[in-house]
Amino acid sequence: MKYIKKLIPLIILTLLLISMLIFADKVIINVNLAVDICINNLLPSMLPFLILSTILSNYGFIEIISKIMHPIMKYLFHLNSNCAYIIILSMLSGSPANSKYITQLLNNNKITIDDANKVLLFSHFVNPIFIIGTVGTVFLNNKLYGYLILASHYFANIIIGIFTRNKNIPKDKITISFNTQPKNFITILKSAIKDTIDTLFIVFGTITCCLVVLSIINSYFTFNPILYGILEMTSGLKYISISNIKVIYKIIISTFFISFGGISIHAQVFSIIDNKKIRYLPYLEARILQGLISSIIVYILYIITNII
Repeated sequence: MKYIKKLIPLIILTLLLISMLIFADKVIINVNLAVDICINNLLPSMLPFLILSTILSNYGFIEIISKIMHPIMKYLFHLNSNCAYIIILSMLSGSPANSKYITQLLNNNKITIDDANKVLLFSHFVNPIFIIGTVGTVFLNNKLYGYLILASHYFANIIIGIFTRNKNIPKDKITISFNTQPKNFITILKSAIKDTIDTLFIVFGTITCCLVVLSIINSYFTFNPILYGILEMTSGLKYISISNIKVIYKIIISTFFISFGGISIHAQVFSIIDNKKIRYLPYLEARILQGLISSIIVYILYIITNII
C-alpha cells in the first residue's frame, strides 16, 4: 500500500508530462492566458493592497478600523473586532488576499485561530472593479448586471457571517495605540514588497498549473462552460458570456462562479493558509453555500429591477 501511494502520483505526473509534450501548443496558449490574467486582473488588484496593508499594520491602522467597526464585528458577527481589518481590505482587493490578511493577523497575535477560521468563511470577495467592469460591462454588456452581482455577492457573505457566528459575544476591548517607535519606513516597505512578491508568485504559479492541467484535460474530453467556471472562474465567466442562453441564466451562473471562486482560487487560498491550522473544508462548504445564496439573491434583484 505504501508503494502504491507513491506510485500513483508518479504515474499521474508522468502522464501529465507526456501530455504537455503532445499538446505543447495548447499548453503555451494557456500559460499565456495565465500570465494575462495575473498581469491584467490580479496584479493591479492585489499588489498595491498587499503592500499597503503590511505598511498600515505597522502604524496602528488595524486598531483604528477595529475601533470604528467594533459594534458590527462584536454584536453582528460575534468576532474579534480586528477581523474588520480583514473584511474591509478583502472587499477592496478580493480573494485570495483575504487569506493573506488572516495569516498576517494570526501570526501577529491580533486574532485567535478560532477567529481566523470564522472570518475565512465570509471574507471571500472578488474585486468590485472586476465584477462591475469586466463581468458586467465587458462580458454581459450591461454595467447594471455587474452591480446586481456585486450586491448579491456581498449580501450572501453577510448572511453566512451571521449564521456561522459563535453563540457567545466576545469580550475583547479595543484601545487605539499608535506605534510611537515604528521601524524605519524603508525597512517596512522592503519587507512588505518581499512578502507580497512571495505571495503573488504562489498565486500566479497556482493559476498557471490549474490552466495547464485544464487545457490537457480539455484535449481529451470536451468541457462545457460550467466545468470551466468551477475549475477557473475567469475562463468560465468568459465562456458563459458568449454562450447561447438567456441573459438571466448568464447572470445567475456568473454570480455562482464568482461566489464559489473556482478550484484555482481555492488552491491559492489553501497554499496560503497551509500549516496555519486554519481549516479548508468549512471554507469550501461556505463557498458552495455562498454561490447558492447569491444566485437566489441576484435572481430576485433582477426581477425587481425589471419590474421597476
